[in-house]
Amino acid sequence: MKKLKQFNPRDIILTTSIVTFLISLTQQCYCTTDSCGYSIAAVFSGAIGLLLGGAGITWLANPFLLASWILAKKSPEFSLLMSFLAVATALFFLSFSKIMVNEAGSYGQIISYKLGYWLWVLSSVIMFAGNSWLYFSKWRAVAQRDLPLQNNT
Repeated sequence: MKKLKQFNPRDIILTTSIVTFLISLTQQCYCTTDSCGYSIAAVFSGAIGLLLGGAGITWLANPFLLASWILAKKSPEFSLLMSFLAVATALFFLSFSKIMVNEAGSYGQIISYKLGYWLWVLSSVIMFAGNSWLYFSKWRAVAQRDLPLQNNT
């Protein structure tokens, strides 16, 4: 009888986070009074927005998330930190009411957040929650292993 391949929880978490991120790129991410932006455009133009400050600083969530993916197997603790920074930075976008809408430097009022934004945040949350679960379940297993045996007499 063939033995079924056992799935590694870290691989499932990593794959789910990446797939969620990729799906987010196909969606609109936010709307201003003028138009709605697409996530794919925000990812590619976001680095420029980073240089200009304001809401553009939240683009840093992308390299934090990428670092978390890359380090997931080699350095789980650092991956946990990077995924936390990705979530915090992505949610920081909610604190901005305006965003640059064109190359001329015009700003538009953010009036709504679309599915692409929420999926982008979710991809970071999945990675952070998964990293946390793996880290603390590992910690709990180590703690339980080191507990002295109880005497039942």
